[in-house]
Amino acid sequence: MNKEHLPPQGKHKNRKRDVLRSVVVAISLMVLFLTVPISHLDPSPWWLILLAVASVAVLLTALVRLINHGASLFRLLNLLMIVAMGFAFGFYGVAVHMPGQFEGISTRVDALYFTLTTMTTTGYGDVHPTGQLARILVSLALVFDVIFLGLVGGEISRHASERRSRNSGIDQ
Repeated sequence: MNKEHLPPQGKHKNRKRDVLRSVVVAISLMVLFLTVPISHLDPSPWWLILLAVASVAVLLTALVRLINHGASLFRLLNLLMIVAMGFAFGFYGVAVHMPGQFEGISTRVDALYFTLTTMTTTGYGDVHPTGQLARILVSLALVFDVIFLGLVGGEISRHASERRSRNSGIDQ
């Protein structure tokens, strides 16, 4: 049964599940971001490889769910959180292990702040990429943003169109 044809209590139950899933994703990502060893003081560089593999696996899982189940706003929000934390991890790892790539990233909070200001295209300029690898990573984040904004715009447009057709009594 399609979500649009569910009785009101079914839609409400799905929305509660989606909100709960998004909260769990956000909390899990934040805990991982703040606790996984990644700095030059951490004992093993194997964490970086494990982190990269795990990040790719989580991203692929999110993308497969997006493709198989459609681009709901909650799935897009979860994808955004996963990608933002992935970039924050990457920016911090590069800043710590390759000095000179970033100006102004010395903590995880700096990396998250830079990621969010970059992904929202705010870019205050206090933290910025200075090395070639850092600029490539930031460019990838900006490309993701453009694609992501298109997906969100399309999903909002779809919801508005469905609402208009329901209100006017026209089936599409």
